[in-house]
Amino acid sequence: MLDLAFSRRQYLVRLADGPARIRDLVDAFEHSRSTVNRAVRALEADGLVERGADGYEATYAGRILLDTVDEAVAVAEAVETANGVLNELPSSPRNHRFFADAEVVTIAGTPPATVLSRLQRVVEAADRLRGASIAANDERFVSTLYRRTVVEESLELSYVLTESVAEYLAAESPERARSIVEAGVEVSVVTDLPFAWYLSTVEGRTTAYLAIHGDRDNFLGYAANDDPDAVAWLADLFEAEGGRGTPLAAYYRANDGDVLAP
Repeated sequence: MLDLAFSRRQYLVRLADGPARIRDLVDAFEHSRSTVNRAVRALEADGLVERGADGYEATYAGRILLDTVDEAVAVAEAVETANGVLNELPSSPRNHRFFADAEVVTIAGTPPATVLSRLQRVVEAADRLRGASIAANDERFVSTLYRRTVVEESLELSYVLTESVAEYLAAESPERARSIVEAGVEVSVVTDLPFAWYLSTVEGRTTAYLAIHGDRDNFLGYAANDDPDAVAWLADLFEAEGGRGTPLAAYYRANDGDVLAP
């Protein structure tokens, strides 16, 4: 049945849009009448289309299968664009539906400076940003976050860091770490994270960005999707990870008190 839906997808698309007679399909696709008859009979035999007073139309089962086929095609296109970097994601949690209609950008296919500039523009444009980091980010990205959140107070920021990133921040930028704590930015520290991600909200519209890193924490690219289900998946994960974390101030007091010293 799935093979049939793939091979006769154009018929399902047309008949999901409304009823059509055989002659309408012949005209629409410029196929011979015998070809159209075979296609429609095969779809009807599997219960994917049915004949009504106004012609043939996709059944409920046909519409569901069409959605499944369209999703599979979209995911396959994303996987092809990703040049293999999706294999760097952990096996769990993984949500293949996130990649349906996602924009996948990799440094293998796009110059690294261009990719990082795009992410920096995301930070510049956002009204609210929720992020989760497993590795030290590009300095321009971090500086923009810091400026907009602590200096300008123009960005509502919530963040989850792994312990290694929190320790890197304390070692490399103690003054910045202290300022983040003093500004009351919502930052939680956890032992580990499955991967890195961001949720950028601009004028009430949120886009989810799933960042992809290699086994040496090297940045490989990202996938962006503003579909509500994609956003909800990472928003739920953000809440769960942040809820189990330790506030940044408490983490530094327990592990590196010097960072908070004046």
